[in-house]
Amino acid sequence: MFKRRYRLKWKDVNFLVRRRQYFSNWYFWFFYFDQYPNLKFNQISVNIPVKYSKRAVQRVRLKRIINNYLLGNWYDKKNINWKFYKIFVFINKNSISELKSQMEKFDKSYINHYITVQFEKSFLKFIDKLWKYTKVCEK
Repeated sequence: MFKRRYRLKWKDVNFLVRRRQYFSNWYFWFFYFDQYPNLKFNQISVNIPVKYSKRAVQRVRLKRIINNYLLGNWYDKKNINWKFYKIFVFINKNSISELKSQMEKFDKSYINHYITVQFEKSFLKFIDKLWKYTKVCEK
């Protein structure tokens, strides 16, 4: 889990969702916005909706897998394209049923690997989109 200063507050999450500046992939949505100029770190939060599972244990497990990937790659402190961002990660509601069926097929060790690989693909595509976005804004 991220330290408190690296997590988004509820007002930041509301702002990001209302702003509707996002990147969506099959499993994940990434709402983002530029960080304040005086804050030299990224703020990231992950939300797994109750629609995924009513059991908090399963939601927390999925959230922990995603947070471990982000913490393991230092995305909380590392700048992305020479900038820092506020990022809110959300599971795509249209793909929840498919994700649940995938999770039921496999054992726990493979589930961790599967979610990590899927999130890594999505997150790297998101970073690539930010890269293209910053190039357009600079012109």
